[in-house]
Amino acid sequence: MTYVLVHGAWHSPWYWRDVTPRLDGPAVTVDLPSCGPAHGDLHDDARAIRDVLDAHSDVTLVAHSYGGMPATEAAADHPAVKHLVYVAAYNAGEGETLMGFGAQAGDEPNVNPEVDCDFTGDGLLAFKPDRAEHVLFHDCPDPREAASHLRPMAPPFAQQSPNAVAWKTIPSTYVVCTQDRATAVGVQRALSTRAARVHELPSSHSAFLSHPARLAEIINGAR
Repeated sequence: MTYVLVHGAWHSPWYWRDVTPRLDGPAVTVDLPSCGPAHGDLHDDARAIRDVLDAHSDVTLVAHSYGGMPATEAAADHPAVKHLVYVAAYNAGEGETLMGFGAQAGDEPNVNPEVDCDFTGDGLLAFKPDRAEHVLFHDCPDPREAASHLRPMAPPFAQQSPNAVAWKTIPSTYVVCTQDRATAVGVQRALSTRAARVHELPSSHSAFLSHPARLAEIINGAR
């Protein structure tokens, strides 16, 4: 089994560094174009994931947060993907967007771009470092270092939805992070009903840094 790991919005493969050594098979991380110099969109991200999947067989595809949306599109009808793991992730359906999920959060803690983000001079959306420490990394060993690895993104990703939906045909596991301040816990629990198995971690949005051993254990057991 090969583990293919997909990071979330504003993130990078760096965030999986404490999880990959604990996996019981080879691990490959995907660097999403939306967070890199190309500043692509959700569908560019899906193509990047699919390119990685094409090079492997018998894959467990793991996605965090926003990464669940392009992963859901990329894995649809892909013969290599045997299981999906969504970590506080948006296992969205057709027509569902990040903005729509944000509206469902109600009064729960959730990323608020007007408070948590700034626009850069070239029109990209960047997470404020101090807000990231509070919203994304509050229980991590070094919130400041974690925030320093975030990258800006082009805004369209928040209004896009997947063109195909893998979790309808591929078995999946959902990890609810119960101390999350970025993805509303109520939204996570609603999305988790789309998965065959559900685990809960007393974690912030960033279980890969705050609970890497337990998260790796869940991923290793996902079949």
